Amino acid sequence: MNCWRRSVLAAVAAGLATAGPAMAEREGRDDMTVLGYVEDVHVGKLGLEMKGKLDTGADSSSVYARDVKVYKKSGRDDWVSFRLRGKNGRSVRYDQDVRRFALIKLKTGGTIRRPVIHLPICVGGVRGLAEVNLADREDFEYDILIGREFLASRVLVDSASTFIANDECDVPERE
Repeated sequence: MNCWRRSVLAAVAAGLATAGPAMAEREGRDDMTVLGYVEDVHVGKLGLEMKGKLDTGADSSSVYARDVKVYKKSGRDDWVSFRLRGKNGRSVRYDQDVRRFALIKLKTGGTIRRPVIHLPICVGGVRGLAEVNLADREDFEYDILIGREFLASRVLVDSASTFIANDECDVPERE
């Protein structure tokens, strides 16, 4: 019986020792912003407002880009021109350097090659530069999908809620 008691105490002590780091990790999340799985996302330097899904199941972010054309600038660097349309119908044209190309797995099988750019975004007052692939999201409900690469260490997603952001994204005035 005494041996059994020592085994139980040892197991409890080991459990507490390993729980310490996990508890500390959870406590470090106090400064993270809690947002719903659907929020308004402000995209680009002009803060174009788009309806977005915060998707913890996706590694990277993706935006519905129209009129996408990849071209060579100065004969060697890959650049892309594209257009984004906001919730209010406002359209903004971009010309940006391509950071890389991503191979995206399709649900139907196979892959598609998409240009990836850096794009400033703000959601619920949380700002950052996101690595975003340019996609034809016409058949999707959300124009922008924000993945874990942007969300990690910034945002906790409440999967039962939508549009719960308390903080606003300061959007520059249009001239």
